[in-house]
Amino acid sequence: MNLQPNRVQSDRLAVVYRLIRASICQDLNLLAHLHLSFGCDPDTLTANVLADYLGRYEPVDHMSESMKERLMPGILLHREIDSFTDQHPVVAEARNVISPERRRLGGIIIDIAFDYYLTRHWDKFSTEERRVTISRGYATMAMVSSTGLSRKTQSLISKMSSRDWLNAYGTLEGQTLTFQRVSRVTPAVAGLEGAEQEIVKNDAILDQYFLQFYPDLIKNVEEWQALRKSGET
Repeated sequence: MNLQPNRVQSDRLAVVYRLIRASICQDLNLLAHLHLSFGCDPDTLTANVLADYLGRYEPVDHMSESMKERLMPGILLHREIDSFTDQHPVVAEARNVISPERRRLGGIIIDIAFDYYLTRHWDKFSTEERRVTISRGYATMAMVSSTGLSRKTQSLISKMSSRDWLNAYGTLEGQTLTFQRVSRVTPAVAGLEGAEQEIVKNDAILDQYFLQFYPDLIKNVEEWQALRKSGET
């Protein structure tokens, strides 16, 4: 079976996805952003995981210059991860297996689903136990938010931790709740409710796509971080 999507159609879907993601102001692959914060300082980790929320809860014109300086490296890392993901040919193929009635939302579905597969294959990509990484991530974000971020951001992190969103992504029940939560943000994404069935139906091929894509993403992040440290970007 030929799973290569039409390039023009794929590019159009990627643009639609970016517009929808911007409109809902929520990040959709929090666990991946946390995992890809390896070696980062607390401020960078926090901004990488929460960049889309920060855009809504932390208006730049209300943020101190010192806080902008602290958070910007993580925001830039977050943007690099999203940009690389959106343009990767394997992700385009993965979007193409989503059922026609939901394909317009395929990018969101794949973003959320790939955290499910990262949970499944965590030991392939990390030497640290997943729950330890997540627990430390919650604590780090709470600590950073207490040093100058808004009460809305602090409340978000508290809710994320108390409801354990990051571990929940690894179960179908958690995927169901995530799709329900995001589907209620705006009528434009109401079709996400029930989208966990796309994972059930396409589990084997989505698992394969994730394993093809994620090592490339890790390599890209490592190279991007190295370039920034060397002052070449």
